[in-house]
Amino acid sequence: MRLRSPSSTRRQDVGPRDSPPSELGGSGNGAKADVAWKTKELEHMLANLEEEGVEIDDKIASIIDDEIARIKAKAEREKNINGLKDNGVLVLYTITTVAIGFLLGADFVAKSLPAQLAKIILFGGK
Repeated sequence: MRLRSPSSTRRQDVGPRDSPPSELGGSGNGAKADVAWKTKELEHMLANLEEEGVEIDDKIASIIDDEIARIKAKAEREKNINGLKDNGVLVLYTITTVAIGFLLGADFVAKSLPAQLAKIILFGGK
């Protein structure tokens, strides 16, 4: 049986596809949602092929397994990148907080040092 390209023919009983959740934006779990969506699409495609009577041999199964592994690896990379971004923001926040604290402390010492010296000079250190 000859397989037709999904882009060349469209089944009439299937509605329009939704875009994957990761393309909608705003979610921190975009990679996981994308994997789930793509895996669900792949399972749906396999179910359709089986309904049509197409036999899936070892070569096709291997290709499908490779694609699933590729999707999961991509999701893992995106998760790691998002984790690094979160850690980078935390490091920048910490550095900024320490720098502001240092500047405020230096300003306080600069203003209080002349007062302390005047006190020592005028009152003899008491």
